Amino acid sequence: MKIDRSVEGSLTRRYRSRSRARTLAGAVGLVALLVSGAGVGAHFFGPVSTVVTLLASFSPLCIVLAAVAVLVLVSARLWYAALAALLVVGAGVVAQSPLYVGEAAPDHNAASARLRLLQTNIKLGEADVPALAGRVRSEGVDVLTVAELTPPAADRLAAAGIGQTLPYSYLMPKGGGGGGGIYSRYPLTDEARLPDLQHNNLRATINVAGAKPVAVYALHPEPPYPLPSWRWALELDRISATLAAEPLPLIVGADFNSTFDHERYRSLLHAGAREGASLVDAAEFLGSGIVATYPADSWVPAVLAIDRILTRGVTPSTFRRVEIPGSDHHGVIGDVLLPAPGQR
Repeated sequence: MKIDRSVEGSLTRRYRSRSRARTLAGAVGLVALLVSGAGVGAHFFGPVSTVVTLLASFSPLCIVLAAVAVLVLVSARLWYAALAALLVVGAGVVAQSPLYVGEAAPDHNAASARLRLLQTNIKLGEADVPALAGRVRSEGVDVLTVAELTPPAADRLAAAGIGQTLPYSYLMPKGGGGGGGIYSRYPLTDEARLPDLQHNNLRATINVAGAKPVAVYALHPEPPYPLPSWRWALELDRISATLAAEPLPLIVGADFNSTFDHERYRSLLHAGAREGASLVDAAEFLGSGIVATYPADSWVPAVLAIDRILTRGVTPSTFRRVEIPGSDHHGVIGDVLLPAPGQR
């Protein structure tokens, strides 16, 4: 039987093309598996390392990358590698699940009062602060915590009438990104700047009629990059010790420069428990999922959930993201239920 040489050559070229495509897909899939495995693994392990911290920041995206790796590796017929990628997806889903499960709905009748807090980073004081003041009024905000408050921004907020809505304040503005502020509808006492931190991290006691006094914190630790990550880790440890030592129920508005995927941040939550009361992240407590806040005002969508509200002895009841015009962060706003004076 005579074989047509042209047909034989065509089949050979087709086989070689498919083989090359499969080899390329296998190489791409293996690289995706390695990167996604490292990113998901960084969620669980928290050595003081800039590389590990960066990988952990993007751990949720690595789950998506691992899912893509499964499909690519299957197409390359690398079955064991595809199974490994599938295990990475499973580990990632387990890691993220606490953010979506949440607790039982809080009992509003057990609270003496509701407090609404808005946390915002105003981008070196460059955000549209009149719009921020308008947001405070329209949302019925009771407490505003501000990161990167500069002296000119504080003056513009005052000119925009923030004092008419929130007449009490504790402000330590500063040039650059180091300033901070707390604005409140209710009286503030016992104001203090937290020691041994680069930025102005603030604490005050808020006094709401018919409720226990509550400590309010406006926090902004240094970022883990481009600065050395050990400085970020050290500041989180110092903040953790401060919150653990706080005797009052507390609420925190913060640009933590950390996500739920940073082991150091989760350690702060665990260490912040006191006398049987847990320090909780409002997004995790309510099952709000990944509420990404950075970057904003950019063609790049927000991917990092670094603006947070934490509470202890105070129950979160709502949590959501809001726009802050002119800032590179979205704000977060949440309601909390305050305990009555005799309530534990």
